[in-house]
Amino acid sequence: MEISDLLHIASEIRAAVQTYLAETPDHGTVLKIRERDVTRKIDLFAERALENALLSRGLCARIISEELGDHIYPEGGEPRFTLIFDPIDGSTNAALGIPLFCTSLAYAPTVDHVTFSEITASVVATIYGKTYYAVKNGHAWVDGTRLPAAMTGKTKRVFSIYTYGADSIPEAVLSFQKGAKDMVIRVLGSIALELCLVAEGALDAVVDVRDLINGYDIAGAALILQEAGGVLTDLQGEEFGTEVGTAHNLSLIAALEPAMHARMQALVNSR
Repeated sequence: MEISDLLHIASEIRAAVQTYLAETPDHGTVLKIRERDVTRKIDLFAERALENALLSRGLCARIISEELGDHIYPEGGEPRFTLIFDPIDGSTNAALGIPLFCTSLAYAPTVDHVTFSEITASVVATIYGKTYYAVKNGHAWVDGTRLPAAMTGKTKRVFSIYTYGADSIPEAVLSFQKGAKDMVIRVLGSIALELCLVAEGALDAVVDVRDLINGYDIAGAALILQEAGGVLTDLQGEEFGTEVGTAHNLSLIAALEPAMHARMQALVNSR
């Protein structure tokens, strides 16, 4: 599959979701409560939008997704590739009318034992119109502009730091947030979008210490950040080398500059 195909599919899903949001007042209705999350009507709609895109193209894929799990579509077919799919990353934002969420779609040409390193193309399509995408060893882009992009008007360092609900929060991280007088802290509620903003240069770093992230949450954005020259690891500085479908309960540090990544890693591991 070419990046142009992946971009078209992501664009179709976004357009379908935008129409669904406009026409369905109860799109945020919770249909299923899972251990650490919920499934809403809009999530399942986006899942079906991907299936429709594959069906219209006569494609069969292994799909690793948040809502429907690890499955083959169409059922009974012979998959030729794998798609790692987060239909709505930031579904709480979507349900509340906060326009900060996205669809994340990553492609691997293999079917079995798909690891992060086997992802060769990805797209993160935001609901507000920006489209981030990358090809392995072929750079990362946003709407045709190579990443990272020039940031005008940025006067302070900007960080996204997720600590709420964590069993343990490093004291140094709390002190860092309390002392944020010469920086800006933002928590946007869509980890894929925030990783793309790091790749773009808008955010300087994202830190999440909650052990709540899954592989499908970050698969697409991870390649985009990597191809932009950034660094994404766990809290110990290790890259995510596991199979995407079995990667659960992750924490992470992401930064565009290696020195900034090292600074954040030292912060979360300080005693």
